[in-house]
Amino acid sequence: MSDERDLLRDSAEHYLRDAYDFAARQGVADSGNPVDETHWQAFTDMGWTAITLPETLGGLGLGMSAAASLAELWGYHLVREPLLESAVLAGGVLARATGAATEQLAAGIIDGSVRATVSLGSHSPLTLTTKGKEKSLTGRLEFVTAGGSATHLIAEAVEGARSCWVVVDLSATGATRHCFMNHDGRMGAHIALDTLIGDEVILVAEDAGAGIRGDLLQRALLLAANESVGLMQGALDLTVDYTKQREQFGQPLSGFQALQHRMSDMLIQTELTRSLALAACSAYDAGRPDAVQLGLAAKAKADSAARRVTQEAIQLHGGIATTNEYRVGHYFKRATLLESWPLHRDAVIEQFVERHRGMAS
Repeated sequence: MSDERDLLRDSAEHYLRDAYDFAARQGVADSGNPVDETHWQAFTDMGWTAITLPETLGGLGLGMSAAASLAELWGYHLVREPLLESAVLAGGVLARATGAATEQLAAGIIDGSVRATVSLGSHSPLTLTTKGKEKSLTGRLEFVTAGGSATHLIAEAVEGARSCWVVVDLSATGATRHCFMNHDGRMGAHIALDTLIGDEVILVAEDAGAGIRGDLLQRALLLAANESVGLMQGALDLTVDYTKQREQFGQPLSGFQALQHRMSDMLIQTELTRSLALAACSAYDAGRPDAVQLGLAAKAKADSAARRVTQEAIQLHGGIATTNEYRVGHYFKRATLLESWPLHRDAVIEQFVERHRGMAS
């Protein structure tokens, strides 16, 4: 399994380093396109869309430790395409799904024809209503991550006291969305639904769906923490290179001890966060009882460290860091958005403290 993870990381690292040009990324974002179809096809061809889907559905069946490798590279290279939402979060639902659409949806995610996103916001679930032989799905979901680039939405729905997880084709009649570009260059959406559905789009019924929301939140926390590590590493690398090139008083900025200490602190924060995030992924994959607590700790640490490191990178660069054409400011933008996804950092800390008190009592 470790060999597969290493091969996955190596292939992703080589492709993103050689082909995922930042200027081209900005051009696609500025044009309003939600994804670069050339990159999306490449991700599909290299099998990344199958990363955590179970082997019974044609996936690779890898765990969150493997997904963490991709998430870190996603942060480092500021990748806009919603592969992690589609392959890892939607894959988490499909791993428990028994609905008739499960195999078809999994095949679409793997071949790239489906880009799925999962609603994890604090808004109310969708409402499922049955009248005779017809079922209708209604509701409004705000600030759906990757909602502007997704073709399908997976969300929780309730019918009275019963709950389930459903998939909705966002091109279907009665599905409308207002798309917007986030400040990190990714496209989200507000999604409103008032559409008829069939039984086949119910992926997970009430009994089988117990704990799905908690598991998805845990997966998302781990993805966010590891992506933040990539953001920090990218900001640090750019800062070190810049201070080696920029001169002041006849010597490179990197020669000043005070700046060396600041960059050393950036490195320490990055490595501490990386260690904690990887430990949390290992605990999740092993099903350890402390996995949830470690995931919360990793996300809380990543939120504070990523803000600190990316702000420091901007300070050490000076005015150039505030330009849209230069990459370092975009690390800060993405880090600030991740502070609120899938939960705001204050909520993460609150949950960590509550669980800690519960374990101590």
